[in-house]
Amino acid sequence: MIRYRLGAGAASVRWAMSPIHEVVSLAQLLTEPQRHAMFHPWLRRRHLHLSQPDLRALTVFMADGVYRPDFLDPSPMTSEPTFEEGMDALLAAPADQTYAELVDATRGRGADMGRRLLDAPERARSEAADALRRLWKTIVEPEWVSMRQALRAELLDRAIQVNREGLRAVLPRLHPSAACEDDTVTVEKPVDIDVDCPEGLILIPSLFITDRVQCTTSDHWAPAIYYPASGRYLWAAPPTPRSLDRLLGVTRARILAALTTPLQTTAVAGLVSVTPPTASEHLAILRDAGLVDRSRAGRTAMHQLTEAGHTLLAAASPRP
Repeated sequence: MIRYRLGAGAASVRWAMSPIHEVVSLAQLLTEPQRHAMFHPWLRRRHLHLSQPDLRALTVFMADGVYRPDFLDPSPMTSEPTFEEGMDALLAAPADQTYAELVDATRGRGADMGRRLLDAPERARSEAADALRRLWKTIVEPEWVSMRQALRAELLDRAIQVNREGLRAVLPRLHPSAACEDDTVTVEKPVDIDVDCPEGLILIPSLFITDRVQCTTSDHWAPAIYYPASGRYLWAAPPTPRSLDRLLGVTRARILAALTTPLQTTAVAGLVSVTPPTASEHLAILRDAGLVDRSRAGRTAMHQLTEAGHTLLAAASPRP
């Protein structure tokens, strides 16, 4: 069991997101896609891109049962860091940490791999970082605006729940292995570790882990627990009320249901299996009807339901 000793109770817990963690976890997912059927539609949509980046310098650490170096996944310093801030922390990891973690990562994996990684640890770290950046640029960054919105919604939901019910009630909802008793957060793991948290514990939702929690206990990073986020329909479209199909047409009804979470145009197109220009046409019709609103984050258009859109969707949904 891992025990995080908070000292000041829930006041020592903060919530954050981590773009670099999402990329590392996606790399792990790509080595074992059979375990995560919920991502298959999204992976198929991204198939043309998945074959492009060379990830071997990163996935060498993702084999089953292999220790994954902590330097790949630095704890976020703020509630919403950028990917590049995470990369800066990765590349600034102390040399002794990098070497020690590579020793653990190569244990039992043969002399050739040990020599290749341990003879030039900084090169191994730099090559892994380059692979992370390629995966970010080709796969994650194009959809990050929608992912960030989903993570923001998760953070807000959990903060409200803790404020209303307390950390002890909320933690088991993050994952059955997590609990809180007095000033200690525990996670059921096949290790026995005590972690003091003088500056607090970070709770981080992750879109690419589904069946476990990941714990940071390294002296080099702030203590953190990564847990499965809901995803908010990023990977598969939610069911659509049949009455909306007849009212709006199948595609526009599916778009309306998908916009329970604000999404960018490409994400909408992928969820309902149309091209981005076709999605834009349907979104324009829904916007003209007052059911969908559009905003911009830089050059990216984000779409979300208006109050009328929420009302229509709720009215069309079957009563429990």
